[in-house]
Amino acid sequence: MKIFVLASILGALSLSAIAQTAANNETVTISGSKSAQAPQTRSMAPDEFAHFTGSYSLSNGNSLALFSRGLKKYAALHGEAWHEIVATSSNSFAAVDKQLQMTIDRHENGEVTGELLIAVSPDKMAGNDAAPKMVRLALH
Repeated sequence: MKIFVLASILGALSLSAIAQTAANNETVTISGSKSAQAPQTRSMAPDEFAHFTGSYSLSNGNSLALFSRGLKKYAALHGEAWHEIVATSSNSFAAVDKQLQMTIDRHENGEVTGELLIAVSPDKMAGNDAAPKMVRLALH
């Protein structure tokens, strides 16, 4: 009888060990859109970024300034907080905090065009959605 009870206990323990091993080997796959991922960055020398530093007029009457402090690059809307930016191509930048994206085209005739995508909170917009919306503004 003692052997039967001992065998039952050992059998129960081995089943729980197998169950734990199976639970530890489960794979969880997380998927998401590319927009949730960090942007691909490109190195940009300070003298290359110097071509983009300055103030730009936006289609809504506001202005955007690009500047550097030390080795870091920044963008700021007039009177707003600074956003650290990284180059994503030879003429495109994205904010590290994912609040801004911009493309700036400097033409040979001196004209500057481009666009700015900026996250705007719902309290600054007419909508009642809780998530920030990306607003597209033209640079000129």
